[in-house]
Amino acid sequence: MKSYKPSLTFLLIFALLLGLTTGCSFTPEKKLKTKDFTMMYKAKTAAGYEVASLKLRPVQLSEDQVRQQMRSIVYEEMNLFGKKKPVFSREETNRFARLITKGLSHSTPNKVVYFEIEGPEGTTAGVVFVSNRKLNWKFSKIQGGVFSTRSFTGWGGTRWRLVPSSKQQFYFVEKPLGSVAQENWITVSLPKNSGKQPQAYQEPEPTQKARKQRRVRAEPSRKSAPAPTRKKSTEDTELEKKLQFLKGLYDKNLVDEEEYNRKRKELLDTYL
Repeated sequence: MKSYKPSLTFLLIFALLLGLTTGCSFTPEKKLKTKDFTMMYKAKTAAGYEVASLKLRPVQLSEDQVRQQMRSIVYEEMNLFGKKKPVFSREETNRFARLITKGLSHSTPNKVVYFEIEGPEGTTAGVVFVSNRKLNWKFSKIQGGVFSTRSFTGWGGTRWRLVPSSKQQFYFVEKPLGSVAQENWITVSLPKNSGKQPQAYQEPEPTQKARKQRRVRAEPSRKSAPAPTRKKSTEDTELEKKLQFLKGLYDKNLVDEEEYNRKRKELLDTYL
């Protein structure tokens, strides 16, 4: 009995089908690339161990919000003649703010938006993402200068750091000797309504306290209604005069207590 031996052609076809089936389970990362701009999604672990420990999420921001933030990010070179400069030029902001906005809105949880901009002075590269209701900008290069924490970067090197504005702050990492500011990483707090689609305004349902207050205002208050005043009649005036006269006699010891009480009762019985 002859043993079955698969032909070489069958083995090639089987290997090809296996490769196609396996390859379908992997999708390449989305990537946008032009002559001077590159943007893609990367796993948060690719942005450093500090980012890897954070919980990230996509966010819905307007293009104007991203444009304003890009204009406000400033850095300075750490040398004798270093001056504060914007990280993004006006042209770069106007051209790429829309793309970065879309990148943030279409991102998936725990993904960062990586970008590279080829400017006239060199490459600016970094990541942008949202964590704990804060938008994070972390740069690895600015205008061709690679970020370094060393005081001396060698010949031809450029040492720089970001300069946070009043609405920005450095991200701090806990070290054995205390918190350390990451001078290439700034955070900006987001408005409370960020990440939510605007909804039509609806009148809120009144609370139990509000309904009670509304009911109290609608009902007339018994205490607030003034009691009707009654005009004094001639008899009332006459009674008051006689009682005062009787009281004067009693105070002058012209009548005793028993007679005073008896006369007072007679007056009250007569007029009331």
